[in-house]
Amino acid sequence: MTPTVLEEQAIKAALAQNWPKALEINKKILKDSPKNIAALNRLGRAYWEMGKIEQAQQAYKKVLSLDRFNPIANKNLKRLTKPAQVKKIADRQKTSLRLGEIFLEEPGKTKIVKLVRLASPSVLAQLNNADLVTLKAKKRTISVLSEKENYLGTIPEDLSTRLIKFIKGGNQYQAFVKSVDHQKLEILIREVSRAKKFSNTPSFPQGKLSSFQ
Repeated sequence: MTPTVLEEQAIKAALAQNWPKALEINKKILKDSPKNIAALNRLGRAYWEMGKIEQAQQAYKKVLSLDRFNPIANKNLKRLTKPAQVKKIADRQKTSLRLGEIFLEEPGKTKIVKLVRLASPSVLAQLNNADLVTLKAKKRTISVLSEKENYLGTIPEDLSTRLIKFIKGGNQYQAFVKSVDHQKLEILIREVSRAKKFSNTPSFPQGKLSSFQ
């Protein structure tokens, strides 16, 4: 496989936030080209996103040994030496689930939902795939909020109506960003626990929403 193809694959893996894959590909590039600064910077980012702070620092230090004024390595190495930033990464790593686990679909318990009445593109631009979001039930609709409690969008009214009844009845849910761009936001909603009175009633029946509404 040519270096150009590997570079393209490494960039695609990073854009998809598939950090283990990005790590693997950049290591392949560096095996044949150990002074490839772009690959070293990508390697540092992959280690960073995976919570491996020391390895990320080593990658950026390697870049600076080759190019002492490299802006990417300088900026990221400074960020990785700040205690608050290191703690944030460590905490995120402890509580995060693998993407495959987050987006594992279970019949009746999960549903991918396209939000309506979206927030501005500048707000959506701050989101990443797999970000945890909050469901805030109102009278007839459910708003979706970011971890910083910024409004992101609304669950369509028919599904909102159904979920509000379940939530008021004791069901609990988690939701994550499934895909996002400047004009579309999809989330995956997962039933975490089901109230006893709904023991035989799936949150998301296959086909139409059901007569529960």
